Amino acid sequence: MLKKLSVILLLISLLPVIGLAQERVLDKKAPILMEEPQFDGLIRNDGGVGPLAAPWVAVDTMANSFGPAISVLNPIAFDQDADVVALLHRGKTPYATGSGELWYNISTDAGLTWTRIAAVNGAAPQKLARYPSMAIGNPTGGNLSATTGLFSWPELNPSTFGFLGYGADQPLGFGSPFSAIDQGPPAYSSQVPCWTSADWFFWGTDNQGDASYRIFRTQDFGTITPVDDPNLNSAAFGDGGNIGIGGVGFNNVTYVGFLGTMPDPNPGDPIVSGWYPGYSKSTDFGATWAPIKVCDFRTIPALSNYDRLYDFIKGDGFVSYAGDINVDKDGYVHLTFSVTDTTIDNNSGINALVEVFETPTGWDGKVIFSGITDSTFTRFQDPSPGLGQHGPSAWLAMNKERDVLAATWTNGSPTAGDSLCDVYFSYRSLSGDWSAPINLTETDLMNENGSHMAPTLRTNGGGSYTAFVGYWYEAGNTTHIYNNLGPAVFYVAPVTFVFTDVKDPVSVYSFDLGQNYPNPFNPSTKITYSVAERGNVSLKVYDVLGNEVAELVNTTKDAGSYTVNFDASNLASGLYIYTLKAGNFTSSKKMMLLK
Repeated sequence: MLKKLSVILLLISLLPVIGLAQERVLDKKAPILMEEPQFDGLIRNDGGVGPLAAPWVAVDTMANSFGPAISVLNPIAFDQDADVVALLHRGKTPYATGSGELWYNISTDAGLTWTRIAAVNGAAPQKLARYPSMAIGNPTGGNLSATTGLFSWPELNPSTFGFLGYGADQPLGFGSPFSAIDQGPPAYSSQVPCWTSADWFFWGTDNQGDASYRIFRTQDFGTITPVDDPNLNSAAFGDGGNIGIGGVGFNNVTYVGFLGTMPDPNPGDPIVSGWYPGYSKSTDFGATWAPIKVCDFRTIPALSNYDRLYDFIKGDGFVSYAGDINVDKDGYVHLTFSVTDTTIDNNSGINALVEVFETPTGWDGKVIFSGITDSTFTRFQDPSPGLGQHGPSAWLAMNKERDVLAATWTNGSPTAGDSLCDVYFSYRSLSGDWSAPINLTETDLMNENGSHMAPTLRTNGGGSYTAFVGYWYEAGNTTHIYNNLGPAVFYVAPVTFVFTDVKDPVSVYSFDLGQNYPNPFNPSTKITYSVAERGNVSLKVYDVLGNEVAELVNTTKDAGSYTVNFDASNLASGLYIYTLKAGNFTSSKKMMLLK
């Protein structure tokens, strides 16, 4: 049988912890905003005009933009053995009974097409789910029939956060999920990441009464054990606070990551704000947990300029942090999060997304990207996707072999005059350095300040890998004037990159021609294609007799993904063929014009 920022939490008092040199100040964790009653109008399936720089696919429509808007949950999962991608999201009428009903979709063709499967909590008497996470279990490495979909979420109680939901579908795609609600005590928070390890399933959360962290474990969903380990109790976090950034299992060891107010590893030099990254691990599948291993990133030479974690919402009396966790082939933990060099004051400086990781001799680290802007996430908090509470994110994925890494985040575009967010991507081998950042959205007027990524990369063979990156936006909107309560589309892009060897990345794109959308169409449709290298590209449309009726592209293109609009107002109804030629690559697809 059957992975993320915080909730409306207890306001943590400023608890002085005296170091040898100065007082350590523990800032309070930011609350998560709750939406007002939302608009439940007609569902939009076309997704509006999507971004141009990656092969984004509109997976499904949600009632509003709140569902994925925490940067420590993870609603996207991928399993290499079954070759399946899944997305868990809040629903929208008419396919769902309100926005608190959770649905999941799967793709068995590497994210090109998706099927909506079932309501995870459809049988629940009250459907008040928020901010969902999911993972895929496949301990035997079998095909789709050997998988289990794991789901977790915070549940309203009913007016604020406090309950916790969990569920499963076995196999993934079966469409008959089990779900249950834990009403506590304690009163749970709004972040409930989940993960798997061998044939065990886990989800965890902090609570509103103190700084402790509870982890749930099960093998069969018949017996579910809450674990309140003394190494994860409130004192383990200095009675301050924590943000659980998810978990991961590898080689029968289970790991869970934190950003928290753990005791200073260098008490003579306490960090400003009092928050550090760290993790705990279990060698008995979550029955017991080791003391939290804390990383003082300021002692790592590559990161020594940075003096604190990056608080991406300024001046509100709280801290807003985001991070992620993964583990490499040697069992060393890798953490991603954002940091600040406060060159002017505590609310301004140079911000960077960084990676820290263990080595045989201690902690080391790398800068993934330096230049995250201070104003991007506050200027467009309202209106903006998810109220700006999502921040720059910090996602870290690895392949099944755990020797290739990818990261994604959001930031204001470097394009002149464009301070709005785009989604960025970078990658490296375990022995290499991070690639130059790649803009996956490239939009001047849209503010894509929320993203997610599946924690597992797809290994395609020949040094090629695919990351499954997601973001969401108000349906049909191509501006930053954004209604958080209007229907929103969740997009997922299969982002492929290639290494000629483990240290020499060549291209983030592959040659591909997508199916036009919509299809059938009247009178216009969109065609998405990608090219793996710079060269001449042609895209032409023919009738069924082979006559050319339109030339959409005939120029030199850089490696990347593109979308072109085809207007067939002057053509008759019928079947047409469009053909992409790029270097030695040729591909054709059919489309139907119906007037």
